[in-house]
Amino acid sequence: MRGEYINTIDEKGRLMIPLKFRLELGEAHLVLTRSFSNCLWLFTEEEYEKFASSIADDPAAMLDIKTINITRRLVSACQDVDLDKNGRICIPQNFRKFAMMEPKSECTILGNRTYIEIWNTDHYAEKMDEVDRTLEEDASILSNYLRSKS
Repeated sequence: MRGEYINTIDEKGRLMIPLKFRLELGEAHLVLTRSFSNCLWLFTEEEYEKFASSIADDPAAMLDIKTINITRRLVSACQDVDLDKNGRICIPQNFRKFAMMEPKSECTILGNRTYIEIWNTDHYAEKMDEVDRTLEEDASILSNYLRSKS
């Protein structure tokens, strides 16, 4: 999945998922979870299980407080959601509060390969401004890391 779209959340907390993404999601059951930086992640159930397993399948992870905290935030508090006949998902109120999504606010919906990110558009713009300030330095670090792996 890839692309960036803007839609408005309605008074009932429903958000239209762009048609391009709906076609890619197909009839799959969906899982919504909180992420970092007050954004939400939307997965197919299959991709979500891969993601959750990658975090929590190591028995030693159950003894590491940082892993436990990440698991609590990203795995334990997830919600099952489905697309309605109009291509919308209903975002639970506690998730909307976390992601700063008021009724009639704009949301940016991003494809991020295997999942979808959902942001309050104003907050997303602020975060991307922060990213832009360090992008060249971050790209250099990543480039050096990738070179060391080859």
